[in-house]
Amino acid sequence: MRKYFLLFALLSACTSSSLEKQDKLHIEMLNVGQGLAFLIKSKNCNSLYDTGTPSSGLDTMLQNRGIKALCSVIVSHRHNDHAGGLPLLEKMAKNGEISIKRVIFFDSLSRGDTIADFLPWTARILFQDGALRISDSQNSFLFMADLEAKHEKNILELEPLLTATALQIGHHGSKTSSSWEFLAQVQPKMALISVGKYNSYGHPHPETLAKLRLVLPDSMQLFRTDLDGNVVVEWVYGVGMWGL
Repeated sequence: MRKYFLLFALLSACTSSSLEKQDKLHIEMLNVGQGLAFLIKSKNCNSLYDTGTPSSGLDTMLQNRGIKALCSVIVSHRHNDHAGGLPLLEKMAKNGEISIKRVIFFDSLSRGDTIADFLPWTARILFQDGALRISDSQNSFLFMADLEAKHEKNILELEPLLTATALQIGHHGSKTSSSWEFLAQVQPKMALISVGKYNSYGHPHPETLAKLRLVLPDSMQLFRTDLDGNVVVEWVYGVGMWGL
């Protein structure tokens, strides 16, 4: 059940041939330990959202997945657990192992800016320091980087009707993120936490986990890299998404 959670019954009604013709987005939360990195793959483009730590093995992960080109590397902020993999990417590019079209730092963006690398999906900046929402007409994926409750409040003031089908839990599931108010409004169906096994910070915090188990319609849709390793979300445009 956990591995094949379908968000919409419509998917079961689609034939395999019709699904083959649909645009697909493959979002993978990479197991980079106490850091954050997502690989986002579409038909014409591969991108990274954050890069993990310098010792996360990001270069090996990309090589093992046959990734030789990136349309964009999106960096939420410059902390070492989010931007620490940039030197690895620079080394790979210098050695001819990968080509990178552009690196996008959130501090160079403004609220409302869009990133065109995921078309036909819409990717819109909601807030500086990492809030990125990718959406189609049916579903959405909200990246929150290290944003905490005070930032969540700011976001809701700007986006009072904000919802997300899948939510990357802010700041590795710390006690200071994922407020009741934010979770109640966003109403995620799936939650993803990137966190190092036996980390010294106590992430994810038990209070945050308790809130998520109450908010999620199915608590089995809480995914953690320390327990599950790499976590994949498959998304068929206009149809549905599910965690693998």
